[in-house]
Amino acid sequence: MERKPLSKVPIYAREAYNKALSSAVADPGYAMETLRDLVKSIPDFGVARDKLRELECNKAMRQNPLAKAFWVFLSVFTFPFIKLKAVKDPFAAMAMCEGPLAKCVDNPLILTALADAAEDADAAFASAEALSIIHRFHPNNDGNNRRLVEALQRNGQAREALKIFQDLAKKNPKDLGMQGELRSALALASIERGNWEEEGTTQSKSADSQAAVTQQLIDGTIHDADQAKVLIEKFTKDLEENDSMDIRRKLADAYMVAEDYEAAINEMKIVAKKLGALDPALDKQIEKAYMMQLDQAIATLKADPDSYENAEAQIEDLEKEKLSYRLRKSEARSKAYPNDPNLHFDLGVCYFENGDYEPSLTEFEHAMRTHQKRVIGATYSAKALIRLNRAEEAIAMLEKEFETMSRLDRFRNDALYALGLAYEAVGRGGDALAKYREIAQKKPKFEDIAARIERLEAETK
Repeated sequence: MERKPLSKVPIYAREAYNKALSSAVADPGYAMETLRDLVKSIPDFGVARDKLRELECNKAMRQNPLAKAFWVFLSVFTFPFIKLKAVKDPFAAMAMCEGPLAKCVDNPLILTALADAAEDADAAFASAEALSIIHRFHPNNDGNNRRLVEALQRNGQAREALKIFQDLAKKNPKDLGMQGELRSALALASIERGNWEEEGTTQSKSADSQAAVTQQLIDGTIHDADQAKVLIEKFTKDLEENDSMDIRRKLADAYMVAEDYEAAINEMKIVAKKLGALDPALDKQIEKAYMMQLDQAIATLKADPDSYENAEAQIEDLEKEKLSYRLRKSEARSKAYPNDPNLHFDLGVCYFENGDYEPSLTEFEHAMRTHQKRVIGATYSAKALIRLNRAEEAIAMLEKEFETMSRLDRFRNDALYALGLAYEAVGRGGDALAKYREIAQKKPKFEDIAARIERLEAETK
């Protein structure tokens, strides 16, 4: 099994990955949950694995040592089941490892199980990944380090393997066997490095470099506007020989990175025309490009308002156009696919943000028929009811949701906040304060709860 680039995964996976990236700073918990689901369902989704492990390692670096020890202890009971599953289904065993790693990625036992299962699944990249994390937290584990060297070499990372083997050899200068292995590792790394350093024309080396940049852009690992021009040039030439929708989609993605939103929209509209029927995912991408184009225009006006006539009025018109355009597109998608709860939810959010609370309730009701949108749909519905002076209905709705809601639900804090607002609206400040405090235990900077807690505490004294 080889790592799958971003361009080779289904469009829903790409969208989920991009959402996780955009929320990684503000809500790393949601980002990790989303990425974990992607990795479990698409184990060869390379960049998703990389980002998930990065976030998990950051979490582990700040984790309480006692909490770490607790989760590592519990994994002793999980480990045998993972090993048993790996005998018949190594991919399922790899997925089983994600649960314990979500609690604490600094878990050598589970990481070893992941490496074993990955080797059984012929996924050298995943084995190297797991062993590398052990090395990161336990660099003096020589047994793991030797195994990591072999995994990296199998994965085509001979130069990375050489660095680790050199550290091992320094610890054992009199071990002639290890010194021989070091020479072999050095030779393998030299061969790998030689692909660039061998004699050849400057043009051929430049072409190789261009191809590398192109592949990185396709994989979604580069977001540099100047480098995106390399990809634009490549795909424009490719279209001359093969006018395919896939190439046009990739060209549109490159234009987005280069911030040429008009060109991106044009390419996506050509794809939409070829498809014939409305593709909701593609339509959302067109909407996103247009919204970014409007944001770009607004930023230009704000940066130098004196150079434009009636800059403030233009900004106001553009902001109105953003709301109007989103609403038109959302209504069209919902009309084309009336049974899609996600599209009903999007339309409900548009109505809500436009201040049209009554119609938003109808859309959220449709969205709540699916488990995925139930909690967030109820949260938005409650906020709409509060704006309509129907806070008691909002309280009844949310209290019912909390009867069955998981404590780990990613929208739980949003629902708690909405319930607190509803309690405040009917004069139940003490109940509201309790909800805000519950949020503050995990997310003290959530929305404006710090100010609300301070105010309510002062009122209750």
